[in-house]
Amino acid sequence: MNNTFDIKRFGNVVRRDGMNYFKNFGWTLVVLWSIPVIFWIMTYVSDGVYTNRDILISLLMWLSLIIVPSRLYKDVNDSRKGMLYAMTPASSLEKFLSMFLYCVLVTPIVYMLGAIAIDTILALKPGTNPYDGFIFKDFKGLLLPDLVHVGDDEMNRQFAEHILDKNRILINIIKFLCVSSIFMFTNMLFKKRKLSKTIGILTLIGIILTILIVRIASDINVEFLDDYTDEEISVFVNKVVDYFYSIMFCIYATLSAVLLYFTYYKIKKQTY
Repeated sequence: MNNTFDIKRFGNVVRRDGMNYFKNFGWTLVVLWSIPVIFWIMTYVSDGVYTNRDILISLLMWLSLIIVPSRLYKDVNDSRKGMLYAMTPASSLEKFLSMFLYCVLVTPIVYMLGAIAIDTILALKPGTNPYDGFIFKDFKGLLLPDLVHVGDDEMNRQFAEHILDKNRILINIIKFLCVSSIFMFTNMLFKKRKLSKTIGILTLIGIILTILIVRIASDINVEFLDDYTDEEISVFVNKVVDYFYSIMFCIYATLSAVLLYFTYYKIKKQTY
């Protein structure tokens, strides 16, 4: 099959992947949808108020993004079990675009719609209820929860608002794509224990980067800031944050493009 794009063939492969979606990933979605319900029950029994459900649902949505490639396309690089995928009458480009569609777009949307529906049903319970109102009243906060603590200090407040308002949406979108591309690529790279191997490698990389950052930060002399006012320090810190986010954006974008290309390349060159 050549690598040209035909809308009819693409529709067929999308339909095929869609028919396998809930068969291979349905129970995982059910488990992820059940976790907020468990937290609701625990909070209800303890007669408390649960206020962090937006963060929980957002994190579970990210988890669904991580898991879906290894569930939905677990056999595509298997020389024996992947024969059915190889025989699908579609080009490598069409197969890749369908994989991208379900891993990057369909899965987070399906999970969020289900999670919001379940949360709404729980919030409708009359009488004592751990939920205070509906979660979709702050839809932006649901998708991109505020993980930065805004303190009472005015400079800290301005700093946190600068991060959240100016950089949060853009950096989270490209991070979203980067995370998905990592697990799509490793799903094509590894043949067994794909998810655990990927998480192990990322954990090791994270530990190494943390050690390097701590070492670099400990060598930075910040005594020169004593000669500046709080306002000048705030401006300086904001510029540093902007510079940092610009670098991270470039890294995420480059990594996403490279890994997505190699995912397509693996689909194209996979032998059975």
